[in-house]
Amino acid sequence: MKPEEFVKKVKQSVIDDNLTIYKDLFKNTDADHASDLYWQESLNFFKKLSDEEKETMFKIMRQVSVDTVSNIFGILDGISCLEGQSGDFLLTVDNKQEQLNGDLQDIFLEIEEEL
Repeated sequence: MKPEEFVKKVKQSVIDDNLTIYKDLFKNTDADHASDLYWQESLNFFKKLSDEEKETMFKIMRQVSVDTVSNIFGILDGISCLEGQSGDFLLTVDNKQEQLNGDLQDIFLEIEEEL
């Protein structure tokens, strides 16, 4: 797997697929059937929003996901460090010597800019 392919697959799974799932859950779940108090509150909040506000909420959710994935890629690439981190990450697939990380955040942000 090449870094570009890895980034595209992460974007598809973590951002695009999850946003689709959340949209479906918010639009099609009755708060009375949610067993989790958090979901009940979230669904009741969502019901009170106008259609435009609902779309804005989904845009915000997507942007938070984009920022989160970008930050994680930045950590893997060594652009930013975790507290107490004493070395660099090396991301590979199936013990292959080819390193995936190093430019993941840049690749990801380039893909996002194309949208």
